[in-house]
Amino acid sequence: MKTEEDIKLEALLKDEGYHADENPWFTSRLLNRLPARERSVRWVWWAICAVAAVICAACWWWLIDDHDYTVLTVRDMVDYAIMSAVTLVLLWQSISVTFSGE
Repeated sequence: MKTEEDIKLEALLKDEGYHADENPWFTSRLLNRLPARERSVRWVWWAICAVAAVICAACWWWLIDDHDYTVLTVRDMVDYAIMSAVTLVLLWQSISVTFSGE
């Protein structure tokens, strides 16, 4: 909602503010040749990492809670190896996104 002061300031800047001069070199053809503005998709990657972390934590909880500690089978070893690999990849990707300059 605009106040009366906002409207007055907007009118003042429109009337008395600096306006760029017309430049014949700055055409729509030149504007079309400029590189496109990069969109930041960093928040999307953070959301994906957060969802993956929750799923990973739930899988670890399910794996540890379901485990019978009296016997260690080959399947248990494979499950732990796969979960460890997935967790390490998730951590690596989260850290790389955090410290990347994108």
